[in-house]
Amino acid sequence: MAQKRKKKVAVVQCLGGSCTQPELSRESYGSDCAQAVAEHPGGILKCRWGCIGLGSCVSACRMDAVHIGSRGAAETDWEKCIGCGLCVKACPMHLIRLTEPEYNIYLACVNEETGAETRNECQSGCIGCSICEKVCPMQAIRMENYHAVIDEEKCIACGMCAVKCPRGVIRDQNGILTVQ
Repeated sequence: MAQKRKKKVAVVQCLGGSCTQPELSRESYGSDCAQAVAEHPGGILKCRWGCIGLGSCVSACRMDAVHIGSRGAAETDWEKCIGCGLCVKACPMHLIRLTEPEYNIYLACVNEETGAETRNECQSGCIGCSICEKVCPMQAIRMENYHAVIDEEKCIACGMCAVKCPRGVIRDQNGILTVQ
């Protein structure tokens, strides 16, 4: 008998809030993130790791499960997402990944700059303060390249990290524990 495939959902690893470089305009690229990345490999945002927010992932999603949120970054609706991975393939920044819905605690930042640099580039990036690592009862969080990494196999989704994160970068997809 064939093994049943586990449901997957898309997670966007950026909250937005990064400022656009003054000389570059999002409007000049329409909804093509790949074109913007090709023309500006360093990015069109101060944070070169962040979501460009033009919506290539939105266009790729056939289930209307991805939209651009109020902070200018892609967001996913787990109720609509079927885990097909089209948005993952469409993102030239590699900010979208698939995970199992029971892993509802996730880090919404992949920035690898120091805390000081991150503060200058983005209002909502991980600054590598290690508070989440210290409060995790399962030692499921480690610091890597100046930002937190959550081991989904160890995480019990207690939410201590999300509650304590001073920048609200660790998210609870259910919206219960996340600091806004």
